[in-house]
Amino acid sequence: MTSAPAPANSPRFRRSRLPVAAAACAALTAVTLGTVATPALASPANKPATTATATANYNDTLPPLNQDALRTAISSAPTRTTAMLARVSGPAGHWTGTFGTADVSTKAPVPVDGRFRLGSVTKVFIATVILQLAAEHRVDLDHPVQDYLPGTLPPSPAIKVRQLLNYTSGLPELTPDDLPTDPKGMVEHRFDDHPMAQLVAMAVKHSPPYAPGTEQRYGSTGYYVAAMLIEKLTGHSYQQEITRRILRPLHLRHTTAPQTDTAIHGPHTHGYLAVPQPDGSMELADVTEQNPGAGGLISTTADLDRFLTALFRGQLLPAAQQKELFTVPAIAEQQNSSTPAGKPRIAYSAGLMRITLPNGVTVWGKTGSTFGYTDGMFATRDLQRRLVYSFNPISAGGNDAALVNKTVSAAFS
Repeated sequence: MTSAPAPANSPRFRRSRLPVAAAACAALTAVTLGTVATPALASPANKPATTATATANYNDTLPPLNQDALRTAISSAPTRTTAMLARVSGPAGHWTGTFGTADVSTKAPVPVDGRFRLGSVTKVFIATVILQLAAEHRVDLDHPVQDYLPGTLPPSPAIKVRQLLNYTSGLPELTPDDLPTDPKGMVEHRFDDHPMAQLVAMAVKHSPPYAPGTEQRYGSTGYYVAAMLIEKLTGHSYQQEITRRILRPLHLRHTTAPQTDTAIHGPHTHGYLAVPQPDGSMELADVTEQNPGAGGLISTTADLDRFLTALFRGQLLPAAQQKELFTVPAIAEQQNSSTPAGKPRIAYSAGLMRITLPNGVTVWGKTGSTFGYTDGMFATRDLQRRLVYSFNPISAGGNDAALVNKTVSAAFS
């Protein structure tokens, strides 16, 4: 399939822009760990077998690391993904595994050190920068966002900065009517970018789904506003602040926060979307290159493991702001009380996602998706066991919650 070329001239102020890829995925999906029905699509032929390496386990509270379950999990969606990579680290066991192919044309193996797009995992980096700014007394988490960004949001109801980070803002989300969300449209427009102010303006034209602080619902509009807030407070793009405050101090040499570069440099798997053809077949379109923008960080499993470890150990935040990472709003706890038995209980703090699995193990981290890429990072609070994974879904929605659920459960159950 022939894809639209990248624009020859980059628009002014691109640093404040968001790719249609991330925005459209946000409009289509909210990442959960429930069971999701995904249509089966033809997968590339001659997919390589699962490969893995492992070391012995150690932990008094976690179940032993189940390597067979992990191997089964990462190879469980051959018709919905082209590749998968997973890494388990920590005193309670080490394991790495790959499945599929990095390139459906060459059948190259999946690189263990491969780069991938982070999608909404970028939100953890954005939240960390906001919390650092709070520690520097440059922003008050309990102060209305409208006072910092006048004219960006409706003047009422007042929305606290903290509510942007913990998904209780009540801000409406983009819908499929706002951006192209069909596979063909996604492929053709993956190099488009939009000012964040424009995306927020489109979102707030919709009716607020609830009053601030009365519910917790996953979404992206609050983080578009948070990224705008970083720029307003610092005079730099959120990508520049993430690079200066997090990537360089932690020596995350394989993690980048591109503002205009559409490529992934270094070893990586390709991302694809299955596009329906007139004869009813599906054709895989390579969407590896796409506009970066918000959700556009690129990293590796090793770098994300290093970032998550530093974050949990308090290397990036003082104690007061560190507490925000692991504080779930009371309204979210109330919503969790109705979770059916045997289902994962999911809630959000200021930046992180908390999952309590049916076996009682609680992990913290984040999932993310953009065109052709889905990933996640999770760890027990004590860092005894940590999981980072990336896979390449071919569906337009992208997040494949069933595969995420199976992978996380295999690592911690």
